[in-house]
Amino acid sequence: MSKGLWVTGFSDDYADAHDRHWRDAELLFAYPAPANADHLYGLSAECGLKAVLEVEGQPVAPTYRLHVDRLWSAFETFARGRTGAAYLSMLPAGRPFQDWEVGQRYAHRKHFGPACVASHRDAARAVRAMFQSARQGGKP
Repeated sequence: MSKGLWVTGFSDDYADAHDRHWRDAELLFAYPAPANADHLYGLSAECGLKAVLEVEGQPVAPTYRLHVDRLWSAFETFARGRTGAAYLSMLPAGRPFQDWEVGQRYAHRKHFGPACVASHRDAARAVRAMFQSARQGGKP
């Protein structure tokens, strides 16, 4: 399985990034700093989906080098083709990150309402549970 290398020499570690972004998002959510928490929930979910792909032996090739707003549907297509409903049953229906964009890091905090942040938090939590199940060797 090939991993991308950054100029600094660090290899991609989606599992660690998923956990790190989740933990930081939860700290910011409790602080409260919902705008930054929301951003990290999206990154956590993105890295969690990529970590599940790796557990399943699927390299995170260009097809999956997407941010979560676009990766979600690519992951659903992958899961339908390889694992059936096992993983999909753990995820919320629809596209919970369709209103999330990585560029929102530049947006004013007033644009991040409680319902939006709660939806992204719930979806990131579902990805977290799915990844933990996959990592433990049991499909859901």
